[in-house]
Amino acid sequence: MEWLFSNTQVTYEPYPIIFFYLIALGGIVLLFVRPYWAFLFSLFCLAARNFHAAVYTRTPFFGPYLNLNDLLEWIAIFAMVMEFLRYRRKIWAPGVLLALFGLIIIGDVQSLFKYGLAENVMRRIWSTAIFPIMFVVSANMVSNEDRARKFYWALFIGAVLAAIQHIIYIRALPSYILENQYMFIRTISYLMSGGPYVLVAFMVHPFIEFRRLKLFGYYSGLTLFGSSCVLSLTRGLWVIMIAAIILLPLLLYKKLFISRTSATMAGVFVGILLIVSLLFPSLRFREMMSERFRSFTTKETFSKSYASRAEGQRTEINIWLNGSIILGAGSTLPLEYVYADRYVTGALGHVGYATYLSHYGVLGLLLYLVLLPFLTFKVGKKYYSRHSMDYGGKLVLVGLACVIMDVVSCLTSNHLLGGTSHIQGLLYGTVWGLWRTNTFTGEKDVKRF
Repeated sequence: MEWLFSNTQVTYEPYPIIFFYLIALGGIVLLFVRPYWAFLFSLFCLAARNFHAAVYTRTPFFGPYLNLNDLLEWIAIFAMVMEFLRYRRKIWAPGVLLALFGLIIIGDVQSLFKYGLAENVMRRIWSTAIFPIMFVVSANMVSNEDRARKFYWALFIGAVLAAIQHIIYIRALPSYILENQYMFIRTISYLMSGGPYVLVAFMVHPFIEFRRLKLFGYYSGLTLFGSSCVLSLTRGLWVIMIAAIILLPLLLYKKLFISRTSATMAGVFVGILLIVSLLFPSLRFREMMSERFRSFTTKETFSKSYASRAEGQRTEINIWLNGSIILGAGSTLPLEYVYADRYVTGALGHVGYATYLSHYGVLGLLLYLVLLPFLTFKVGKKYYSRHSMDYGGKLVLVGLACVIMDVVSCLTSNHLLGGTSHIQGLLYGTVWGLWRTNTFTGEKDVKRF
């Protein structure tokens, strides 16, 4: 259980290998019995996992080429294949996704031609393919209200489990760390669960259908999401979530709208902070949060805090300018940068728009940061306007929250080229899949995008 009580970003602690084999066995059984449940199983595990522990969970047979995250992705892929073989359906993808695949393949060819089949090259090629692969899987698997409902709850329950693990990790830390060393408290290993997206969507349009125990359980889950976000001590996430809560209703309704229920939920989060401060006096939340936001107070403190990212941004911009302006350097950056000291290059991959430019040039920046989010929001808004009270509408709203947060965070380390984009790909795919099969548009409208 070392993975639960340690910061896996630092300790590289994996899950017990038996987890890998049990998940593989469960996935294989479900693939032959009920492919969609295999897909939901993959989604649940991706939402519930400690991302870094899953990265380091590998078998001796495939080494670095198959970790637990990869296994879960393969289960989702084969679930789609099994279902389509069973029902003899064709796999569908919107035009913008096909363009994305084309761009990535060009980048892959560049990297293979320059650097061959080195491990780093192959892992980067796989990482950049994660988002579009999960996108196409979800777009074809989530096609109706019943499937949207099951997807929503698999995501929700998985994210609750991730938040509980996060809280257990914080609770187990020694008091001297809680008092003085916030960098040992901070972890992003549980932030890829999808919980922040669900929370933002709730703040814009909450569920009101639940009563009594179901309502209590739902609010408890949301409270855990909020607690996990606060405990992450990730100021970028806090700012992005606040921005998304403001922007999402403005773009959907053309007005700032925060419901009474959402305001009540915000009050609950404030209460959580007060209770934690009283029950765990050694956990200095106020001082730690103040310290995290201090970098925004003056130009000097911001520059100091952002220095490593700024240097990494300059490095990636230089890589872009020295390579192909239109297509970038490819899926893998030049090896002298990949293996260079971070103090020399800065934090590469920590400023989203510069990462898109360095890897895929102007075309990549336009596809990832302009065309993809614009079209996804457009079709999602169209679907949501007709199904806002259905589970499909609630799920699409979570996907739109994800889209807004991805665009707003283009100055942070959040982008869609890394190995962390499984849940993002699934959410984008649900927006397109539900729009395609459930709106009252003609086939001509489907092909247009």
